Amino acid sequence: MTQLRFTQKGTKSSLRARNDVLVLQCVAAGGGRFSRTDVIRETGLPTATVSEIVADLIERRLVREAGREAQPVGKPRVLLDLDDAHHRFVGVQVANERITASRFTLNGHMEATETVSRPLDAPALTQVADMVHRMAAPTPGRITGVGVAVPGIVGDDGVIRAAVNYGWHMVSLGHELQEQCDGLPVHVVNDANAVALSEVALSTDRVNTVVVLWIGTGIGAGIVLDGRLYHGGAFRSGEIGHIDIGTSLRCHCGLIGCLETVAAQPTIRGDATDQAVARYLAGGDDQDSRALGERVGRAAKEIARLLSTLAGTLDVTEFILGGPLAGDPLGPPLMRAVNDLLALRVMEGFEQLVLRSSTLGTHSLVFGAAAHAIRQELGVVITMPAGADEAGDVPAA
Repeated sequence: MTQLRFTQKGTKSSLRARNDVLVLQCVAAGGGRFSRTDVIRETGLPTATVSEIVADLIERRLVREAGREAQPVGKPRVLLDLDDAHHRFVGVQVANERITASRFTLNGHMEATETVSRPLDAPALTQVADMVHRMAAPTPGRITGVGVAVPGIVGDDGVIRAAVNYGWHMVSLGHELQEQCDGLPVHVVNDANAVALSEVALSTDRVNTVVVLWIGTGIGAGIVLDGRLYHGGAFRSGEIGHIDIGTSLRCHCGLIGCLETVAAQPTIRGDATDQAVARYLAGGDDQDSRALGERVGRAAKEIARLLSTLAGTLDVTEFILGGPLAGDPLGPPLMRAVNDLLALRVMEGFEQLVLRSSTLGTHSLVFGAAAHAIRQELGVVITMPAGADEAGDVPAA
């Protein structure tokens, strides 16, 4: 987003910090193929500045010299890459009935993962802290930061201001968890925002605008605009589950007519058993299948209307489905129904609107939480390989 007003003058230290981020981002995007000369060309920074910053990043164990490449003329090029031997980041997902924690290297490789069940009446601080300690114990490097993805409205101070469907209000998760984790930097992020960050981190096309539609017990959106995570002045950006769609149904929040009353995962599934869902997916025409089909259709209609509104407001053409519904058997038919409806609302000269699944599926939250921690500690969402796709093969901590 273009910054319209500046309230502070640029200082020598702030300019240096920005240039540090620029060089680190460039090295990460190069994937071991860039030399100092390439970084100079890509960033436009002076040679002396790049040399000084690269030397500092090497000393901080963020960048390493990754070998030499022979040239037809002159000296071999010294290639640069991220140093994945020292810094580790932990991503944590606090979900309905479980907590998942995974440990990542700086370049996004998942080294270990663990999932435990959790009590439903609290964010389970002690359990999260214990998992972080287990993630930290065997690592050859050091834990540089911890990212925790949670539902609800989350401030940049790590406080969960409200999570209506969980009954959480003003939970100081970041500060309390940091104390239990022996002072490790802990950064809390909304779950939909975490999925959006995972999409940015995995994009090799330098995607600048991403909108994630999170559907689970509640509905939210993670919005990245022009490369910046947008959270609004009161951190309520993306609280789309409580927009008024005109129904007479009462929501968990106490209001009438919220989107969640027809499009949240429990509402769509209703009282359908797994057998009823299977019959519906197989094209069954019994009463349960027809009722389920009606709920899917109604949810798809309201979601398509919402996405059309967001597209016209934010100039977005691709949306990503995240959350529990993305892995639910009802996720694909819902997406098909939404995309069929969106196909009917394409103005001449405009691109087709599309709703697709998240890149990492079930791993998007822990990956995005770790990306958030990296962003908070290093100032940038580093472009990382989709190493977490093989997360099923990594050992538990």
